[in-house]
Amino acid sequence: MEYRRTRTLDSFLSLLTPAEKDNALQTLAREAQQIRALPAGASRARWVHAKVDAAQARLATLKPELMAQVRCGKGCAHCCCLWVGITRDEAELLAERVREGTAHPDPARLALQRPWDSPQSYVGKPRAEAACVFLGPDGACTVYEDRPSICRAVLVASDPELCRGDNDAVLITTVLNPSLDVLVSAALTVDAEGDPPPLHGRTLPSALAEALERP
Repeated sequence: MEYRRTRTLDSFLSLLTPAEKDNALQTLAREAQQIRALPAGASRARWVHAKVDAAQARLATLKPELMAQVRCGKGCAHCCCLWVGITRDEAELLAERVREGTAHPDPARLALQRPWDSPQSYVGKPRAEAACVFLGPDGACTVYEDRPSICRAVLVASDPELCRGDNDAVLITTVLNPSLDVLVSAALTVDAEGDPPPLHGRTLPSALAEALERP
C-alpha cells in the first residue's frame, strides 16, 4: 500500500530498526482503516482532529518537561504565513463554518492565494499577502477550534522571533510527536484514495474555494 507520509514521519522512520519501522507502518495502516470506515466530510475531519489533540495531550503527560518549552501562543502567527496542506474533509469543515456565518475568510487573500499550488508559492511573499485567509488582524486564528491537523501538529520550542525567517541560517526548534504524524499521514493517505490531490497536497485556499463552490 502507498502511504502519503509527512516529512516528519519519514524522518522518524529513517531512525528506526526494520522491525520498529514495520510496526509503525502497521499502526499507520490501522489508523487509516479507522478513518476510511467513517463517512467522508466535516464530521470525519472533527474526528481526526480529536485524535490529533489526544495525541498531543498524551505527549504532554509523558513529556511535561518537553511540552513546557513550547513557545507558541495566540498572536504568534509566523507559521500562519506559510503553505498549509489540508484534506478534503478539512476543507469541507471550514466551508461549513463559512456557510454558517461563523467563519469569515479574507476574500482578497483567498482570491490571491487560490492559484498558489505548492509550498514554493509562498516563498518570498509579503506577510500581508501570504497570511492564512483565516488569520485575524490581531494575529489570532479565527477558526482555531477547527484548524487543520497540520496546524495542530506544529509546536515551536525556540524563540518565536526566530520564526520570522530573516536569517536562513537560524535553526527553529520544533517539538516532534511521531504518534501525531502517524495520524496525519493516515488522514492524508485516505484523502488521496478518494479524490487524489495535487502532487504537493491540497492547499488550504484552493481546497476551501473549491469546497465553497460545491452544492
